[in-house]
Amino acid sequence: MTLPSGRRLGPYEIVSPLGAGGMGEVYRARDTRLGREVAVKVLPAQLSSNPDLRARFEREARAVSSLNHPHICTLFDVGREGETDYLVMELVEGYTLSERLAQGALPLEDSLSIARQIAEALEEAHERGIVHRDLKPANIKLTPDHKVKVLDFGLAKALDPSGANPTESQVLNSPTLTHRATQMGTILGTAAYMAPEQAVGGAVDRRADIWAFGVVFYEMLTGQRLFEGETTSHVLASVLKDAPDFTALPAGTPERIVNLVRRCLRKKPRERLQAMGDARIVIEEVLADPHRDEQNAAARVATISGTRKPSKLAWIVAAAGVVAAVGFASLWRGARHSAAPSRVLEAAFVAPDGTGFGDTFAVSPDGQRIVFEAYDQTTGARALWLRSLDRGAATRLAPTEGGEMPFWSPDGSQLGFFAEGKLERLDLQAGTAQAICDAPTPRGGAWGTDGRIIFTGAFRTGLSIVSASGGTPTDLTKLDIARKEKSHRFPVFLPGGKTILFLAQTAEGGTRNDESAIEALEVATGKRTRLITANSSPLFAPSGQILFWRDGALVAVRFDPGGLKVAGDPVSIAAPVAYTQNEQALASVSTQGTLVYREGSRGTFSSLAWFDRNGVGMQVIRDRELFSEFALSHDGKRLAFAVNSPGQGATDLWVQDLVRGAASRLTFEDGGESFPVWSRDDRYIYYANDRRNDGVVFRRSSDGAGSAVEMGTTDNGMWPLDASADGRWLVVGGVGGESSQDLFRFDLVTKAIAPLVSTPFLDEDGTLSPDNHLLAYSSEQSGRWEVFVQSLDGEQGKWQVSSEGGRLPHWRADARELFFLARPDRVMSVTVEPGPVPRFSSPREVFRHPMEDFDVSPDGQRFIARRPADGDVGKPLTVIANWTQRMPK
Repeated sequence: MTLPSGRRLGPYEIVSPLGAGGMGEVYRARDTRLGREVAVKVLPAQLSSNPDLRARFEREARAVSSLNHPHICTLFDVGREGETDYLVMELVEGYTLSERLAQGALPLEDSLSIARQIAEALEEAHERGIVHRDLKPANIKLTPDHKVKVLDFGLAKALDPSGANPTESQVLNSPTLTHRATQMGTILGTAAYMAPEQAVGGAVDRRADIWAFGVVFYEMLTGQRLFEGETTSHVLASVLKDAPDFTALPAGTPERIVNLVRRCLRKKPRERLQAMGDARIVIEEVLADPHRDEQNAAARVATISGTRKPSKLAWIVAAAGVVAAVGFASLWRGARHSAAPSRVLEAAFVAPDGTGFGDTFAVSPDGQRIVFEAYDQTTGARALWLRSLDRGAATRLAPTEGGEMPFWSPDGSQLGFFAEGKLERLDLQAGTAQAICDAPTPRGGAWGTDGRIIFTGAFRTGLSIVSASGGTPTDLTKLDIARKEKSHRFPVFLPGGKTILFLAQTAEGGTRNDESAIEALEVATGKRTRLITANSSPLFAPSGQILFWRDGALVAVRFDPGGLKVAGDPVSIAAPVAYTQNEQALASVSTQGTLVYREGSRGTFSSLAWFDRNGVGMQVIRDRELFSEFALSHDGKRLAFAVNSPGQGATDLWVQDLVRGAASRLTFEDGGESFPVWSRDDRYIYYANDRRNDGVVFRRSSDGAGSAVEMGTTDNGMWPLDASADGRWLVVGGVGGESSQDLFRFDLVTKAIAPLVSTPFLDEDGTLSPDNHLLAYSSEQSGRWEVFVQSLDGEQGKWQVSSEGGRLPHWRADARELFFLARPDRVMSVTVEPGPVPRFSSPREVFRHPMEDFDVSPDGQRFIARRPADGDVGKPLTVIANWTQRMPK
């Protein structure tokens, strides 16, 4: 039905038709109230006949209307006139990218400019949880002043009749897969721009947009459709099976852009580029320095052809980006006997098949090998792997299950690492591992030339030193209480082995201006020298620099290790560089100067999702955020969670209504909130705030009303873990000794604190049974983490209920079942028979799924799991030679 000029839809008067498509007919109209021209889109007829679809459409449209970005067409209004539903949008003058592409390929500079603006639009939407799902040239408008506007954001999802992911059999035989009243459950989008998972009716998230962005970018550069066919079925088959022909890209296309398009067009979502912000950064770098790839290519040719003097670094040269393993090793072997390049040269490699990179890695002193942490993508099991850069394959190091934070012995023959609460060493030639000492919550280690290892083995402690052969560690540093220090971590030896660098961390971390600093320590005397204000693990480069993380980049500053003097301002060496929530920059440098880093963001992204007792995923609650602790309300209807606020570098608390799906921010202080705990009636949430570095406990109404009430703290700080049934006291965690964490009872009325579990070891995760008779907790007192239950009535009974390791106990609401997590992927359960002396069954497995934390519904039938999200973990490791060329002369 075509609307005549003059027809009114609410306050909007139709002027003339603008076009039509699968999403409806579009008209130029006049807003009679505001006197401005707008675009009105009349929506498909099935919207009027389906109340559920219409209600869901209005919810989605409200979300889309929150987008306010210069490269996104703004949604002004949603209306209904009689039986006609319509949208009111910003009127964008100009022509579509589809119309421009009909004339052929775009010049490189125009393609880059347009792609950058599209990437900005998608980045903004994805950060707000909105996925386009139908990105194509026809939905991209080019204005007369050369600006880009992306149209129809989120409308594909809003107009999905099924409200769920369709099946493969529901694909419509239509080139544009439009909506029709009799065709329910259609796949949304246009066939030629669909991601493979979208084409078969799989789950669709931001990575489908990233695929479509790659297809559009390819078409702009080549002037050719990437996927074509006689029918929709042929097009979809091409999407699923055909490999893109990257040789069709123009010869002058920068290698960084070729690599970017490749990463966008990987068929498996886990292997694809994970964030549009990363694409934007690459494009901006190319626009700022378009000739860098030409210079690198010339250096690579000179190096491989052997026209320069032999390399002392024995280095590999390759184009920036991911290189196939065989090509990587071949280039490395060729370069070992060729030249020392004068330019910055980069190579990168991905994790072994079936694995993803963990958070930590280390390059050997001679720069020839890399040891890295990787996890099995099926089971989540972690181990260390070793790769020689002149060989194409990595080797899993068998005795390193659960290993993390590896570091090399000075001669490169052994590895130090942490696993299962221990500091261990591995003899690479013999293939045998040996436990050195306890290290329940490690924060880095370094191996000295005198055969001793300096390390941090627990939270809120100073540095310790121990013989690499084993023994009892001794304290090397003490925390400075006057400066409110809470950790000394990530030691690095300077030449000569008599001095180290380390991070002295104080109250506030992240991007805030706090008192955390990189310091130097003379091992023999204990003398400390403050060098740099920073909250990052330090690296030392033998060419005379300290490297550390700041504001998303790896930066370097000149440093004299003899005089312990820093000179000049920090210079960015690489960006973006990943950075963990433990303040560790994901980078490593060899004594020969080889630098390795991983691209990424601050922290490791994770998601929160429901699972049933069979381990079947039911629903993703929140995806790809920087979560820490979370807690399900006792009625199972709300979820409180701590998450890093974008740009803040600190956590805030949010509450999500699991029935309605809406989330609201609970805390508005200066960040640092964590450990949310619900009162038994769910009226209040207790939490810790670390902004003063003393673990203050607060209480706030769970509906956000009123102000936060300070409940108390101790000299060493504390954090809430559970609330009693009568509301009078909390189970709190706290520092009981210089190197232990204990559990305490904190009286909310008298403010008195008394020990519940106090050992020389780490005791954590305290949770009360619903009747308050039993306390379940985890402790490493047996040499590894196990779950214990302790009576709170009369004589103190204690029972170990796990048998093969365990953490994070959770009670069922009737106290008849206790769940816990056996790392890294097994949810376990024991049944509980109450009585004066409770009886526990043997542990049995409930289900397996890789996760970092979990909570359980009141009836014990559903589980919320925090699991790794596809993000920075899938990014390759980048290896750089001659990175010092980026330092100012």
